[in-house]
Amino acid sequence: MAIRILFCFFLTCGHLFAQSVDHQQTIEDFALEYQRVAGSHAAIYFGNLKDVLPRATNHPFMTDDKFTKARLSYLGVLYPEVLLRLDVSRNELTTISPAFREIVLFPENVDFTELHGRHIIFFQRDNLPGSPSPGYYSLLFSGKCKILEKQTAVLQIEGNSRTQYYAFSSRFYVQKDNAYFLIRNKRGLLKVLQSHKKEIKHFISAHQLKFRNNAQEFLIQTVGEYEKLTGLQ
Repeated sequence: MAIRILFCFFLTCGHLFAQSVDHQQTIEDFALEYQRVAGSHAAIYFGNLKDVLPRATNHPFMTDDKFTKARLSYLGVLYPEVLLRLDVSRNELTTISPAFREIVLFPENVDFTELHGRHIIFFQRDNLPGSPSPGYYSLLFSGKCKILEKQTAVLQIEGNSRTQYYAFSSRFYVQKDNAYFLIRNKRGLLKVLQSHKKEIKHFISAHQLKFRNNAQEFLIQTVGEYEKLTGLQ
């Protein structure tokens, strides 16, 4: 009963103070207290156990195979300090329970997480043209336009040795004018930003931006400049 009251009170506080920076620390302090009191009864610990991964020379996790402290919003409840890791081969975000069991979070309940310096959401396919498949995406830019990155890891077999390893890749999507566009290179982005193509090309050249060197930074800066030019910011 105490946990339920605490949980309900936290949800109320969250809605009341969500837009107030002054109350952010209060919310996070209360969330930590909820975690402490709820313990193994916290909602994040109700999920499926993660299956054993196949043997490989590397791991399929984003950035690190170790569990990392992260902020998580789950079912509208903020968890300021949760141990998480993201398996990009299976699209599974997992945590460790107080009983040291690895739990796969229900993706539809994940509002967002801030992990490895990224803002990660679970994207569910919508009705807009070009909509990418459901999964965990890094939200790199969120204005009138949005930039999503989908990282994947595919298990491969190396030559005659039959050694298995994960091959990583990323896909980038720009949402603009109620449609999604898969961006593979500079030319593809310029086509999407056609209305200010000349100015964008000058911006890219002046700032020495190269898609193949750092696709994330290239897209963030270029789309940000496009929004300035079009008065969207």
